Amino acid sequence: MSQDDDRIEYLMGETPIGSLDPLDQADLDALLADLGDETTWVDPPEDLGDRVVAAVQAAARAATGSAATGSAAAGSAALDPAAGAERSEQPVPITAARSHRRRLGRLASAALGAAAAALVAVAVVRIGHDSGTQRADATIQLAGTDLLPGSAGSAAITSTASGLRIEVRVLGLPRRDGDEFYEAWLKSTDSSKLIPIGTFHEADHVILWAGVALADFPILTITREAAAGPKDPAQGSSGEVVISGKLSP
Repeated sequence: MSQDDDRIEYLMGETPIGSLDPLDQADLDALLADLGDETTWVDPPEDLGDRVVAAVQAAARAATGSAATGSAAAGSAALDPAAGAERSEQPVPITAARSHRRRLGRLASAALGAAAAALVAVAVVRIGHDSGTQRADATIQLAGTDLLPGSAGSAAITSTASGLRIEVRVLGLPRRDGDEFYEAWLKSTDSSKLIPIGTFHEADHVILWAGVALADFPILTITREAAAGPKDPAQGSSGEVVISGKLSP
Protein backbone atom coordinates (compact mmCIF):
# COMPACT_ATOMS: atom_id res chain seq x y z
CA MET A 1 0.00 0.00 0.00
CA SER A 2 1.34 3.45 -0.93
CA GLN A 3 1.79 6.39 1.40
CA ASP A 4 -1.14 8.20 -0.30
CA ASP A 5 -3.38 5.20 0.43
CA ASP A 6 -2.38 5.35 4.08
CA ARG A 7 -3.30 9.05 4.20
CA ILE A 8 -6.70 8.44 2.61
CA GLU A 9 -7.47 5.66 5.08
CA TYR A 10 -6.40 7.91 7.95
CA LEU A 11 -8.73 10.70 6.79
CA MET A 12 -11.55 8.15 6.52
CA GLY A 13 -10.85 6.92 10.04
CA GLU A 14 -9.69 3.48 8.90
CA THR A 15 -6.02 3.84 9.88
CA PRO A 16 -5.09 3.58 13.59
CA ILE A 17 -3.50 6.60 15.24
CA GLY A 18 0.26 6.26 15.33
CA SER A 19 0.61 4.34 12.09
CA LEU A 20 1.70 7.48 10.22
CA ASP A 21 4.69 9.72 10.51
CA PRO A 22 3.99 12.25 13.34
CA LEU A 23 4.52 15.26 11.09
CA ASP A 24 2.32 13.78 8.37
CA GLN A 25 -0.34 12.96 10.94
CA ALA A 26 -0.29 16.55 12.32
CA ASP A 27 -0.83 17.98 8.84
CA LEU A 28 -3.75 15.63 8.23
CA ASP A 29 -5.29 16.56 11.57
CA ALA A 30 -5.09 20.25 10.64
CA LEU A 31 -6.71 19.44 7.29
CA LEU A 32 -9.54 17.58 9.03
CA ALA A 33 -10.10 20.55 11.32
CA ASP A 34 -10.31 22.93 8.37
CA LEU A 35 -12.69 20.62 6.50
CA GLY A 36 -14.89 20.39 9.57
CA ASP A 37 -15.06 24.18 9.99
CA GLU A 38 -18.32 25.36 8.43
CA THR A 39 -16.81 28.75 7.54
CA THR A 40 -14.57 26.94 5.02
CA TRP A 41 -17.64 26.15 2.91
CA VAL A 42 -19.37 29.55 3.13
CA ASP A 43 -19.72 31.10 -0.31
CA PRO A 44 -18.50 34.70 -0.54
CA PRO A 45 -20.99 37.45 -1.57
CA GLU A 46 -21.55 37.68 -5.33
CA ASP A 47 -20.29 41.27 -5.42
CA LEU A 48 -17.19 40.61 -3.30
CA GLY A 49 -14.89 40.73 -6.31
CA ASP A 50 -16.17 44.14 -7.42
CA ARG A 51 -15.98 45.46 -3.85
CA VAL A 52 -12.40 44.25 -3.42
CA VAL A 53 -11.37 45.79 -6.74
CA ALA A 54 -12.97 49.12 -5.75
CA ALA A 55 -11.26 49.00 -2.35
CA VAL A 56 -7.87 48.27 -3.89
CA GLN A 57 -8.28 51.07 -6.43
CA ALA A 58 -9.23 53.53 -3.68
CA ALA A 59 -6.24 52.47 -1.58
CA ALA A 60 -3.94 52.83 -4.58
CA ARG A 61 -5.13 56.36 -5.23
CA ALA A 62 -4.78 57.32 -1.58
CA ALA A 63 -1.29 55.90 -1.09
CA THR A 64 1.01 56.60 -4.02
CA GLY A 65 3.99 55.69 -1.87
CA SER A 66 2.74 52.12 -1.52
CA ALA A 67 2.41 51.91 -5.28
CA ALA A 68 6.02 52.97 -5.68
CA THR A 69 7.13 50.30 -3.20
CA GLY A 70 5.15 47.70 -5.10
CA SER A 71 6.83 48.71 -8.35
CA ALA A 72 10.26 48.31 -6.78
CA ALA A 73 9.36 44.84 -5.51
CA ALA A 74 8.13 43.83 -8.96
CA GLY A 75 11.42 45.01 -10.46
CA SER A 76 13.38 42.89 -7.98
CA ALA A 77 11.37 39.81 -8.91
CA ALA A 78 12.05 40.44 -12.59
CA LEU A 79 15.79 40.64 -11.92
CA ASP A 80 15.75 37.39 -9.95
CA PRO A 81 13.45 34.96 -11.83
CA ALA A 82 14.84 31.96 -9.93
CA ALA A 83 13.78 33.43 -6.61
CA GLY A 84 10.37 34.24 -8.07
CA ALA A 85 9.95 30.71 -9.32
CA GLU A 86 11.00 29.33 -5.95
CA ARG A 87 8.36 31.44 -4.20
CA SER A 88 5.67 30.43 -6.70
CA GLU A 89 6.34 26.74 -6.05
CA GLN A 90 5.70 27.06 -2.29
CA PRO A 91 2.39 25.38 -1.38
CA VAL A 92 -0.30 27.60 0.18
CA PRO A 93 -1.89 25.98 3.27
CA ILE A 94 -5.68 25.89 3.37
CA THR A 95 -5.70 27.83 6.64
CA ALA A 96 -3.60 30.59 5.09
CA ALA A 97 -5.92 30.81 2.06
CA ARG A 98 -8.96 31.03 4.30
CA SER A 99 -7.31 33.70 6.46
CA HIS A 100 -6.41 35.66 3.33
CA ARG A 101 -10.01 35.46 2.13
CA ARG A 102 -11.24 36.80 5.47
CA ARG A 103 -8.73 39.65 5.34
CA LEU A 104 -9.98 40.56 1.87
CA GLY A 105 -13.56 40.57 3.17
CA ARG A 106 -12.63 42.87 6.06
CA LEU A 107 -10.68 45.13 3.71
CA ALA A 108 -13.67 45.38 1.35
CA SER A 109 -16.07 46.14 4.23
CA ALA A 110 -13.74 48.77 5.66
CA ALA A 111 -13.29 50.38 2.25
CA LEU A 112 -17.04 50.45 1.65
CA GLY A 113 -17.63 51.97 5.09
CA ALA A 114 -14.99 54.64 4.50
CA ALA A 115 -16.47 55.46 1.09
CA ALA A 116 -19.96 55.79 2.59
CA ALA A 117 -18.65 58.05 5.36
CA ALA A 118 -16.86 60.19 2.78
CA LEU A 119 -20.05 60.55 0.73
CA VAL A 120 -22.01 61.56 3.83
CA ALA A 121 -19.33 64.11 4.76
CA VAL A 122 -19.39 65.58 1.24
CA ALA A 123 -23.20 65.77 1.32
CA VAL A 124 -23.17 67.52 4.72
CA VAL A 125 -20.53 70.02 3.58
CA ARG A 126 -22.41 70.65 0.34
CA ILE A 127 -25.75 71.19 2.10
CA GLY A 128 -24.14 73.43 4.70
CA HIS A 129 -22.44 75.43 1.96
CA ASP A 130 -25.63 75.87 -0.07
CA SER A 131 -27.80 76.92 2.87
CA GLY A 132 -25.28 78.84 4.93
CA THR A 133 -23.54 80.90 2.26
CA GLN A 134 -26.51 81.88 0.07
CA ARG A 135 -26.59 85.65 -0.14
CA ALA A 136 -29.81 87.61 0.33
CA ASP A 137 -31.31 89.32 -2.72
CA ALA A 138 -32.46 92.33 -0.67
CA THR A 139 -32.49 93.67 2.88
CA ILE A 140 -35.15 95.78 4.59
CA GLN A 141 -33.98 97.86 7.54
CA LEU A 142 -36.53 97.81 10.39
CA ALA A 143 -37.13 100.43 13.08
CA GLY A 144 -39.44 100.66 16.08
CA THR A 145 -42.60 102.78 16.01
CA ASP A 146 -43.99 104.99 18.77
CA LEU A 147 -45.36 101.81 20.39
CA LEU A 148 -41.85 100.39 20.75
CA PRO A 149 -39.22 103.11 20.34
CA GLY A 150 -35.58 102.12 20.40
CA SER A 151 -36.02 98.71 18.81
CA ALA A 152 -34.37 98.02 15.46
CA GLY A 153 -33.51 95.15 13.16
CA SER A 154 -33.38 93.90 9.59
CA ALA A 155 -35.07 91.46 7.22
CA ALA A 156 -32.87 89.57 4.74
CA ILE A 157 -35.00 88.47 1.78
CA THR A 158 -34.00 85.68 -0.60
CA SER A 159 -35.98 84.55 -3.64
CA THR A 160 -36.41 80.77 -3.87
CA ALA A 161 -38.55 78.37 -5.87
CA SER A 162 -40.96 78.18 -2.91
CA GLY A 163 -41.29 81.95 -2.55
CA LEU A 164 -39.60 84.69 -0.56
CA ARG A 165 -37.51 83.46 2.38
CA ILE A 166 -37.48 86.29 4.93
CA GLU A 167 -34.98 86.09 7.78
CA VAL A 168 -35.90 88.61 10.46
CA ARG A 169 -33.71 89.73 13.36
CA VAL A 170 -34.96 92.43 15.74
CA LEU A 171 -33.35 93.74 18.94
CA GLY A 172 -35.43 95.18 21.76
CA LEU A 173 -38.62 93.27 20.96
CA PRO A 174 -40.11 91.95 24.24
CA ARG A 175 -41.18 88.32 24.18
CA ARG A 176 -44.92 87.59 24.03
CA ASP A 177 -46.28 84.25 25.32
CA GLY A 178 -49.57 82.43 25.77
CA ASP A 179 -52.37 83.98 23.70
CA GLU A 180 -50.20 86.99 22.85
CA PHE A 181 -47.77 86.93 19.93
CA TYR A 182 -46.32 88.94 17.06
CA GLU A 183 -47.34 88.72 13.43
CA ALA A 184 -45.40 89.89 10.39
CA TRP A 185 -46.94 91.34 7.24
CA LEU A 186 -46.00 92.51 3.77
CA LYS A 187 -47.83 95.54 2.39
CA SER A 188 -48.26 96.82 -1.12
CA THR A 189 -46.74 100.18 -2.00
CA ASP A 190 -50.04 102.03 -1.45
CA SER A 191 -50.80 99.92 1.69
CA SER A 192 -54.07 98.73 0.13
CA LYS A 193 -53.06 95.06 0.26
CA LEU A 194 -51.81 93.20 3.33
CA ILE A 195 -50.21 89.71 3.24
CA PRO A 196 -49.59 87.75 6.49
CA ILE A 197 -46.20 86.01 6.49
CA GLY A 198 -46.04 84.37 9.95
CA THR A 199 -46.47 84.57 13.71
CA PHE A 200 -43.86 84.21 16.45
CA HIS A 201 -43.06 84.93 20.13
CA GLU A 202 -39.77 86.81 19.68
CA ALA A 203 -37.66 87.96 16.75
CA ASP A 204 -34.07 87.19 17.69
CA HIS A 205 -33.98 84.94 14.60
CA VAL A 206 -37.21 84.22 12.71
CA ILE A 207 -37.65 82.63 9.27
CA LEU A 208 -40.83 83.76 7.48
CA TRP A 209 -42.19 82.95 4.01
CA ALA A 210 -44.24 84.88 1.46
CA GLY A 211 -45.67 83.83 -1.88
CA VAL A 212 -45.72 87.28 -3.46
CA ALA A 213 -43.28 89.47 -5.40
CA LEU A 214 -41.17 91.77 -3.27
CA ALA A 215 -41.48 94.54 -5.85
CA ASP A 216 -45.26 94.55 -5.35
CA PHE A 217 -45.08 94.26 -1.53
CA PRO A 218 -41.99 96.22 -0.42
CA ILE A 219 -43.19 97.18 3.08
CA LEU A 220 -42.71 94.87 6.08
CA THR A 221 -44.46 95.45 9.41
CA ILE A 222 -44.72 93.57 12.70
CA THR A 223 -47.81 93.91 14.86
CA ARG A 224 -48.82 92.85 18.35
CA GLU A 225 -51.59 90.30 18.21
CA ALA A 226 -53.72 88.20 20.56
CA ALA A 227 -55.68 85.01 20.04
CA ALA A 228 -58.93 86.91 20.75
CA GLY A 229 -58.78 88.34 17.22
CA PRO A 230 -57.87 91.56 15.38
CA LYS A 231 -59.17 94.91 16.51
CA ASP A 232 -59.58 96.03 12.92
CA PRO A 233 -61.16 93.14 10.93
CA ALA A 234 -61.03 95.20 7.74
CA GLN A 235 -57.24 95.32 7.91
CA GLY A 236 -56.84 91.73 9.13
CA SER A 237 -54.52 92.81 11.95
CA SER A 238 -54.69 94.52 15.29
CA GLY A 239 -53.20 97.67 13.78
CA GLU A 240 -50.67 97.82 16.64
CA VAL A 241 -47.54 98.13 14.51
CA VAL A 242 -44.38 97.99 16.62
CA ILE A 243 -41.76 97.48 13.86
CA SER A 244 -41.80 98.60 10.24
CA GLY A 245 -39.50 99.09 7.28
CA LYS A 246 -39.57 99.59 3.52
CA LEU A 247 -37.38 98.27 0.77
CA SER A 248 -35.04 100.99 -0.44
CA PRO A 249 -35.12 101.70 -4.20
